[in-house]
Amino acid sequence: PLERRSKRLEKQNLQNEKKPESKEDEIVEAEQDPETEVVAGPGGEPKVGMVFLNEDKAYEFYVSYAGTAGFNVRKGCSEKTANNVTKSRAYVCSKEGFRPKSFTAEPKKQRAETRTGCEAHMTVKITTSGKYVVTECVADHNHDLEAPVVDIQILRSQKLLAKLQQPPDPPKVVLIPNDYKNYVRTRHTTDMQLGDARAISEYLQRMKGENPSFFCSIQVDEDDQFRNVFWADVKSVMDFNYFGDVVCVDTRYSISDYCRPLLLFIGVNHHKQPTIFGTAFIYDESVESFKWLFETFKSAMSGKQPRTVLTDRSTAISDAVASAWPGTAHRFSLLHLYQNATKVLSDTFQGSETFAHDFSRSLYDYEEEGDFLSSWEILLVKYNLKDNEWLSKLYEDRERWALPYGRDIFCADIAATLRSDNMDAILTGVLKTEIDLPYFFNRYDKFLEEKRLAEQEADYLGVQMTQRVPPLRLLWQAANTYTPALFELFRLEFELVLACMVYCCGEIGPISEYEVTVKNRPQVHFVRFDSSEYMVLCSCKKFEFVGLPCCHALKVLEIKNIKELPPQYILKRWRKDAQSESPKENFGFAAVDEDPKFTVSKRHNSLYRTLYKVAAKAAENIEGQRFMESQYDQLLEQVELLLQAKLHDKPSLSTIMRSQQPNLPQNDTSNSEPRRASSKKNKNVENRRQQQSPLESSKKKKGRQGMFIT
Repeated sequence: PLERRSKRLEKQNLQNEKKPESKEDEIVEAEQDPETEVVAGPGGEPKVGMVFLNEDKAYEFYVSYAGTAGFNVRKGCSEKTANNVTKSRAYVCSKEGFRPKSFTAEPKKQRAETRTGCEAHMTVKITTSGKYVVTECVADHNHDLEAPVVDIQILRSQKLLAKLQQPPDPPKVVLIPNDYKNYVRTRHTTDMQLGDARAISEYLQRMKGENPSFFCSIQVDEDDQFRNVFWADVKSVMDFNYFGDVVCVDTRYSISDYCRPLLLFIGVNHHKQPTIFGTAFIYDESVESFKWLFETFKSAMSGKQPRTVLTDRSTAISDAVASAWPGTAHRFSLLHLYQNATKVLSDTFQGSETFAHDFSRSLYDYEEEGDFLSSWEILLVKYNLKDNEWLSKLYEDRERWALPYGRDIFCADIAATLRSDNMDAILTGVLKTEIDLPYFFNRYDKFLEEKRLAEQEADYLGVQMTQRVPPLRLLWQAANTYTPALFELFRLEFELVLACMVYCCGEIGPISEYEVTVKNRPQVHFVRFDSSEYMVLCSCKKFEFVGLPCCHALKVLEIKNIKELPPQYILKRWRKDAQSESPKENFGFAAVDEDPKFTVSKRHNSLYRTLYKVAAKAAENIEGQRFMESQYDQLLEQVELLLQAKLHDKPSLSTIMRSQQPNLPQNDTSNSEPRRASSKKNKNVENRRQQQSPLESSKKKKGRQGMFIT
């Protein structure tokens, strides 16, 4: 032991002798200070011999130069002294070298290789005076540099630069033009990951290049730093046209500390499937940010706002909705309430195997006020939560979220749809901050594609599949009109008709009132029927809330001997042909011709959306594609004639269209006869109608009258 101790002491003495006594001794081998001052080259390019006050100033300079040149910077190899003083440091291009390969037994998902072995770098070494001088500089890259982006600062290292002290005359950084800036006057609440700004910018540029009608907007803060972004493609805009009456603003991902702040605008299509109207990253959750977001969404949807919006219980969101979407009914989302409960009441969730089930039932299963109130009271007593402040405030707001309340607000049963969907499980995994954002965009686009493919499959099955129903006219009508998903809900209501008991309360003219109860259900509902307009109203307000007739109303129709649903009780959004009507017909695109201030870009977007459905249908088979291609030259020629007529003040456009009428595509492609023959055919049909006997005409009238009552 003594010999070991003596050897250890000798070793320590030798190490102490090797240590320099001061910083001056450490830099004996340092570079000499240059005798002449060296300045940067054109565009701020670094030159050998440039001197910086310290290491941070050198890094700051190279990052600034990289920002104007179009690449990112990484700190490379360094050499330090025993006192942790940097003797030399290399600043390299972010694409320097190659990512090391993983040799683990179960490797993680492979990220896309972004490095190219680029040798561009700048190396600095400490001088005898303690400053740093550039000793090596390679400016050439073996890859394409980033093109300047007018929307945001895209380079990863630019965010680091913003945290450092700005040099006296830094190189100019490309920022958003004043005409496109949307400012948020508060500091951000969520830090953006390094590289995210560039990845978002590249994604938006690529999508805009592929589709000029792709909508995107960016908000920056007072320092022109990237804060919030929103985007929506043409399919999302068209889906909002058909199903945008109810929207859920899904902020579940933005409140997580481990995920990027994704926000989704979600609706429900005619198959009761979730559909996405728009996407956003919200790094600042202030009232101003949400107000900007909702106004931007409304602008993307050509000025149309939802009839009902469901959100989290947030003061900022509530204020923004009231300001940006006046007239829109606002309710709280059950999905968000349940998620918040799992965090606030985490001890109760973990300490009981039944609380999650009981709490979920209180949210989703009770549509009668008495049932809800009794279940809530039992829940508080059973789990000793009567004094819980969060639940008390939630109960005070019950009229804005509980199912028995606000039944006159149309919600399209979106709560049940989102509850049964696994969207959050799919997206949460790719939103983690350690996952590259380009990988997220790739997965997210595939996610959207899968959702839309599921809708197409449901459309196909809805047309091809024949429902097996009893020979009842009401069921046959519903089966042929509703999508299969909605028909199943209608069938459940129809089956309850047999269990309904009706009591007449009186009649006044065409109006009659009834009390309807369902077997084993104590609640009494009042139904009013107006025979003059075939209107039926029920106190349960299922039709107003979901858009589907309730069993109470169906029972009254039955006793009134009405065999088919009046058309006003079959909502267009739930029909198989919900998307049959042109976007121009109910989305305000007719205003293009009326508004002289409408820009060329907006007219282009309008036409693109109008023809999108035609292109989608024609692409389903080769014959459709060939037909559309065969008509392209003729349509283009007609457009040219229209433009020439406008330019030379020629006669009206209808004159030109009449001269070109035989070349227009016909409804029936097999018929090549000219228009004149078609007109003659119409006259013959009209003559045959006039020659019908009064008896035949009377029979047809009776058939039409028996549409509702038999």
